[in-house]
Amino acid sequence: MKHTAKHIILPSAPISESEALSTNKIRTYSIKIELDAPYPSPKTATTRSIDGRFVWERLVTRNGRAEAVALAGEWFQSLRKSGRKGGVGKVLVGKLTHECVTVDDNWNECLYGSNFNPKDSCNRLLDKETIQRVMDESKGNLKIADSPVIKGQGYPSLEWATCKKINSLPIKIGFSSYSEPAKGGMKESLAKAVKKAKKRKMSWAREMELKEAKATIRRMKAKGFLQSREKYMNDLIERTSNSKRAKESKA
Repeated sequence: MKHTAKHIILPSAPISESEALSTNKIRTYSIKIELDAPYPSPKTATTRSIDGRFVWERLVTRNGRAEAVALAGEWFQSLRKSGRKGGVGKVLVGKLTHECVTVDDNWNECLYGSNFNPKDSCNRLLDKETIQRVMDESKGNLKIADSPVIKGQGYPSLEWATCKKINSLPIKIGFSSYSEPAKGGMKESLAKAVKKAKKRKMSWAREMELKEAKATIRRMKAKGFLQSREKYMNDLIERTSNSKRAKESKA
């Protein structure tokens, strides 16, 4: 008898973030359909008991988790369709994809960030472990999805906990100066930056020019190039203040 089974090597450890963002590698994913009882599985899957839950598990290889999620959805739909005609998928009739289908994330491809989109295929059909990890990474910005189901749209595993998503990355508001938006959101951070700028007696660019001019004077004085510090200091500062760049800064 000819055997067509193929051995699939599972990852021993999660890959790095940079590798996860690449989609030019074929990776192995585990698709699971949760059951109410241990029913016989389709030919392409195996019936297993995991943490007290019965599932149909199928291992697939795809270019990225997004492709694996798409395949999982198609597989579930085909099984449920066959179940309406009395096939093996009859136990799935009346159920929705997001209610019982998960795709693992051993490769850490689902990562929280300021551009996180819960509806992207890569971020859907998450297992419980991945959901908890990403929620922890979001520091309260994400929650388990509980919004009404919209027919024809893929249901997300997670959704924003606030009406407007919060960018948790630091915001640069000046030279080597950052504000942490996680404490009050981006709007508050920008308001603080504007308030700080209004307190300045002169523009930041002009402050830097004067500081640089004073440092140049000190170096010239140390080398003996200047006889009168006060005279040359005043002349240089006056020229700097009247420079084209300084006038543009005032404008």
